[in-house]
Amino acid sequence: MMQATAAVHRMDIDDIQDREDMEIEMAELGLSGSPNLHSSGAKVDVELRRKLERETIMKHDSTQLKFKDAWFFIETSWMDMWMNFVLHDGPLPGPLSNQSFYTRDNTLRKDLVVTKHYRCVNPRVYAIYSEIYGTGGAFPIARYTLDIYATPILRDDVLEILKLPELSARVAVTEMREQYEEWPEEPEVVMGWCSWMYQCCCLCDRLPTVLGRVFGGPTYAAVDTAADKTRKKSSKKQKSKRRHHDEEDGNDSDTDTEETSSLLTDDRD
Repeated sequence: MMQATAAVHRMDIDDIQDREDMEIEMAELGLSGSPNLHSSGAKVDVELRRKLERETIMKHDSTQLKFKDAWFFIETSWMDMWMNFVLHDGPLPGPLSNQSFYTRDNTLRKDLVVTKHYRCVNPRVYAIYSEIYGTGGAFPIARYTLDIYATPILRDDVLEILKLPELSARVAVTEMREQYEEWPEEPEVVMGWCSWMYQCCCLCDRLPTVLGRVFGGPTYAAVDTAADKTRKKSSKKQKSKRRHHDEEDGNDSDTDTEETSSLLTDDRD
């Protein structure tokens, strides 16, 4: 009994470790385990979303692989639900899943048949599906042929194959969402008397005076007082008097010069 309990405990620990390793691998792939939910507060045009998803998948789908690409396996049941969503107003299919491919001991079933149990898509289509709906935490199954029992592809190679498709899928899904998500217009803000008064005062050239007299706020610039004005007037008067005296002194000097020059002339005669 104790041995059985210990074995079950070890299996639980192994399962937890496997899930943690899987989450790390999915993070390295850049694939989200959860669906790409709509933006909060946005109104979704579901019909337009169906149309855009269908067109995007058809645009990137292919029957041949590019050099160094691989086939990625998707459950036929999930693909049928997605087709029902985009063509017949069905519900969302939910995250991608590979559970039907495995037995309880986490090994591939022996009776899997192409088309009946699984479909194969290229890396670009798989990346778009995973970007929209998430992977549910399932690591992708990839093969170089359409046979699910063929030699598995190394994890590092899967990472390399999905690197660029995942980036392009993120851009494509973002562009789709910008089209089928509608944001409500912000309500027009009606200003009250106080806010209008404050805005008017802030735009006024006499801001320091207004803040000081109306709101009792700080003064940001020096304001001329009566004493300052009187001081300025007196300084102006003094300057004008000095200018007048200088002009009179200049006239007197000119007269003296003329008289001196006339006297010198008379002496010579």
